[in-house]
Amino acid sequence: MNTAIYKNIIKYFDAQATSWHLSGLDRIQAENILSSVQLPESGVVLDAGCGAGNLFPILRKIVPLATIIACDISRKMLIESRQRFSNNVPLWVGYCEELPLKDASVDLILNYCIFPHIKNSHKALFEYRRVLKSGGHLLIIHPQGRQTINSKHRQIGFPISDDLLPPSAEIVERLESMSFRIREVVDREDLYLIEAEVA
Repeated sequence: MNTAIYKNIIKYFDAQATSWHLSGLDRIQAENILSSVQLPESGVVLDAGCGAGNLFPILRKIVPLATIIACDISRKMLIESRQRFSNNVPLWVGYCEELPLKDASVDLILNYCIFPHIKNSHKALFEYRRVLKSGGHLLIIHPQGRQTINSKHRQIGFPISDDLLPPSAEIVERLESMSFRIREVVDREDLYLIEAEVA
């Protein structure tokens, strides 16, 4: 994989790392969303694109018996995560298109606010399919609507101006072609959510 395509976006997120925190309202919203979907009671949960680890305390609360692992393209985000949350979550710098995990080794993959930033989302979805167990779940979540997200990215400009969230129907079609079963789709002004299960 040509990781050079991530050079500028890594610089962008490195610069954001120390301030990449959830507000109280954002944290409540994230907890409400994650509490409303089907999460495994145990097993392995991959927070793919974990940023500064904001979801770790929420996941620990909702699925206390699960083993959480996480990756991000930004090393500084991971450093921030380790400093803020003293925990045993295995972290690595990595890309969703190339996961250093065994086939059928993960019970849930969580993409929270990162899907537009994946440069080759089609390849990433194939990777998700590879590492998920039979019956494993994929969650793609944005706590705001697609138009709001895309407008924000365009306003911020380079290097994320072209990191746009596609219509849910496009992702659903790709997932179904990979033998995912779609469990829930929400594509409205206040929430973008796709929940899929390995058939």
